[in-house]
Amino acid sequence: MLPNLKEQVEEEASKNYWSFLLTRKEELKHFLNRLFMQKTHLDLLEVGCYKGMLKGWLEENFPPDNFSWSYVGVDLIEPEDRSKDYMHYIMNAECLEFPAESFDAVIMIELVEHVVDYVKALQEAYRVLRKKGGLFIQSVICYDKCALADKTHFHVLHPETLARLLRWIGFKHIEYKEGNNFAIWGFKQ
Repeated sequence: MLPNLKEQVEEEASKNYWSFLLTRKEELKHFLNRLFMQKTHLDLLEVGCYKGMLKGWLEENFPPDNFSWSYVGVDLIEPEDRSKDYMHYIMNAECLEFPAESFDAVIMIELVEHVVDYVKALQEAYRVLRKKGGLFIQSVICYDKCALADKTHFHVLHPETLARLLRWIGFKHIEYKEGNNFAIWGFKQ
């Protein structure tokens, strides 16, 4: 990451009070329930985890007493007030330093538009997924004013074109829900 971009991301995070921007909660629940129907344990990777707030949401919605899962987070920055109760790595989405087929789910919440080579990041997500694993993405849609206003965005996205790209990479059974923030998910066969 360019030093200047890292400063911009940190500035945007503090200005916009980034912490946990999951607006497509029902879609993520649907996605994870679908995976739990096939597997008794899920190894989850959140790319762009920032402070790891997804872990708390997972504990509330998929309590460890009823569901078996592990959580790993990666991000380019290390916030000082990040929760320390999970595995966290400083890592670039375009070059995930995990062996192939390490995870059952890769989750990217408000991340893809910030990645310079998002095609490579999506290919990396595919590489680290196990067979029958899935990728979940939430992003701002291209026609929302925030898509162009944020100086840390490299891309504006639309779920239809992102679905075509995911198919090209190899994902199957792709679904999405539109809105100002859209959710899209697909699976590795």
